[in-house]
Amino acid sequence: MFFSWFRKKTTCPNCNHPWDYRRCIRCGFIKRLSKKELLTQIMDFFDPKTYNPQDLYYKKQLIPERPGVYAWYFDNHFGTYFVHNNQSVIRIDLDSVPGKEWFLLYIGIAGKKKGRTLRDRIYGDHLNQNSTGSTLRHSLASLLWQEINLNPVMQLNGDNEKQKLNRWIFQHARVAWIENDNPEKIEKVMLKEFGNYLLFNIQDNKNNPYSKELQRLRKSWKKSGK
Repeated sequence: MFFSWFRKKTTCPNCNHPWDYRRCIRCGFIKRLSKKELLTQIMDFFDPKTYNPQDLYYKKQLIPERPGVYAWYFDNHFGTYFVHNNQSVIRIDLDSVPGKEWFLLYIGIAGKKKGRTLRDRIYGDHLNQNSTGSTLRHSLASLLWQEINLNPVMQLNGDNEKQKLNRWIFQHARVAWIENDNPEKIEKVMLKEFGNYLLFNIQDNKNNPYSKELQRLRKSWKKSGK
């Protein structure tokens, strides 16, 4: 389905599958590119295929039951967003993140581990879980709970709290994906090459300038509900 995107077709040096001399959609092999080239390539690859998560929530069959990589985009809400607490005030700075209307801030994978599919991850975890049921929802809840009036005590079993967060996600987020049998390879390259842009990716993302603060806020949010 992605061959219309190919320009120069040849074979992947890793698995001999046809590719465009940049990235193989079968094994995930990626030609060594500059950071700017790689970012542009992946942004262009995901961007035309974004979905409103509200559509996916009510029509989960739109999401393939296949392994792959998915990407969450957010509007500029966090570009002027401050979190006030007893210890610090943080600003999530989008000035250096490529994008105009939507900013790619989080990636995830559905791979061989436990046989999870893109539908399992996007719908099952990120749209149909409590605030600690997914890494992304946990981060969003810890940042937004005052603004959208989330109750931390109900974070594990309150359906109303789940819908509050979903309503915010429906308005301020978009999601895209690519199917791939080796998503771990793509994720590894993306985090290594431009993890500093993926502000909601904490695990294995040494380049995220907000990791420590987000971890602290997440821990505080979870603890406040006990």
